[in-house]
Amino acid sequence: MRRVYESEALHRDDDDPFSPVEEEQKSRNHINWTNVSHAIVPQFLRSRAIAVDIQTTKDSYEPDEEIHFGVTFANRLPIPVTLVTRTPKPWEWYVDGNPEGSKLPPNHPQDRNTFRFARSERKRFRRSWSGRVRVAENEWRAAERGKHTLSVEIDAVTGAENLRAETTFRIE
Repeated sequence: MRRVYESEALHRDDDDPFSPVEEEQKSRNHINWTNVSHAIVPQFLRSRAIAVDIQTTKDSYEPDEEIHFGVTFANRLPIPVTLVTRTPKPWEWYVDGNPEGSKLPPNHPQDRNTFRFARSERKRFRRSWSGRVRVAENEWRAAERGKHTLSVEIDAVTGAENLRAETTFRIE
């Protein structure tokens, strides 16, 4: 290695973008845009920047048929956005107002967390529901026939009213 350095084969130049630079200089020039946008963009604007959508694969299902659905969160801004959430779980889905199809209350710690989006980032998730509602710790019942509402929301600390989407489907 000493020969390489003595021969000046590694030419370092601050003005030349193609020459290597020292590691400490790289870390000094690095800007964490997520932290910058979190500090500059107010929470109410950050929550308006995120679009929420939910879609099922079909409009009607048979009793006890598994319902598959997709959830999409999209950052509409050209800068990173970070949302502060009330619980460590950044988002939840509901069937007729029951979290994940369960009539039992969710057991989440009350610690806050963050849900981060890169600039113009789109996050997609796929989930499924068994078509059964949990009514007790060890008891599940088939959902009633008729129209049901499937919804998703980000539980943000402030400005969460628009961080929600819903769709309907039928069980025939």
